[in-house]
Amino acid sequence: MTAHEEERTTILAPRLRRTAIITASLAFLAVSLVLGNELMFLVTFSLLALMALAKIFSQWTLRPLQFGASGTPEAVEGQTVSLKLRLVNKGVLPRYLVEVDLVPQKGVEVIEPKHLVFGQLLPHQPSEETVKVKFKHRGLHPLGKAVLCAQDPLGLFVAMCEVQTSEQVLVYPYPKPLPIDPEGATENLRWDESNIRTSFPSMIGDEFWGVRPYQTGDPLRRIHWKITAHRGDLNIIQTLPSFRQGGVILLDRHPSAHRPIGEDETTLDELVRYAAFLVRQWIRYHRQVIFWAPPEPPLKVNGDWHPVWRNLALIEPELFQLRDLESVGQGVVLTTPYSPFLSLYLRANGWRVFVLPVDELDEIDGLQWRKITNDGTVR
Repeated sequence: MTAHEEERTTILAPRLRRTAIITASLAFLAVSLVLGNELMFLVTFSLLALMALAKIFSQWTLRPLQFGASGTPEAVEGQTVSLKLRLVNKGVLPRYLVEVDLVPQKGVEVIEPKHLVFGQLLPHQPSEETVKVKFKHRGLHPLGKAVLCAQDPLGLFVAMCEVQTSEQVLVYPYPKPLPIDPEGATENLRWDESNIRTSFPSMIGDEFWGVRPYQTGDPLRRIHWKITAHRGDLNIIQTLPSFRQGGVILLDRHPSAHRPIGEDETTLDELVRYAAFLVRQWIRYHRQVIFWAPPEPPLKVNGDWHPVWRNLALIEPELFQLRDLESVGQGVVLTTPYSPFLSLYLRANGWRVFVLPVDELDEIDGLQWRKITNDGTVR
């Protein structure tokens, strides 16, 4: 018996209670048959009927319940996120003392596993409990299954029901630092996380972003008078700053370019983390970013990197053909030593090639690979 089972075990378990009642029923039945006492037979019938009603009651408690997640959040792989689990009573009468155990899917870890107890469930009123979980890998993950348990008032039977939650959590890749400047940029970026300029939206720019409440010191010429008149409070216009020259981030997703590197991990997962970091950093420094993962067309990022992050969360290996890079522009290629297009990447002008480091030498396309440079790039 595990520690979790011991915690839920009472002094008199349901099985022992049922055994005691069945034994008493048989005893009363024997006495009624020997003595011909109708009262003893009535007691025997009452005990058996009580057991039947107890079993029906425990199953009836779970029948109208719906389990799911409330406000399912998005998450980042490896980081803890709080989930609100919701139990709704769809029946007419209230339910009492329903217990829930969450059974997570593979790749989902429950932090401080919690045995949830919903004391009272009023009709059509949701009851919520919070659980902290961690997702190990990017992608679209189901929450998993949940086991619902309910007992009758006498504790004779425990009804159990296994439900599959329909909600899914979109897990973004964790950005992995890769200090590569945009090719052709007029100045180098400062790769110090503590000094990152996150000054957008701001009041200096060309593209309209939205409004925010007026703060002391804001210029009056930035007041959005139409919204101010509608809401009754002063609101300031916010805009996106103009973006400086950046470049293209090409992510090599060709199936032949990738290998497994661990449990449910591939080299593509590592490249995705680097791509997430570069997109985030370049945007933070007001650099124009074009994300390209052939065969899909290039995706231009205009301040909001959410579409790219969603793409990175769901991206999978896919076949594509590539003959010319220079017509696209210039930028950074994220690839591996196994890529069939490696020689093409290295010959392209205006492109910096980052090759995922490998432990041993590889002979690829007639090129002898030496130790990768500190920043991981090959020129």
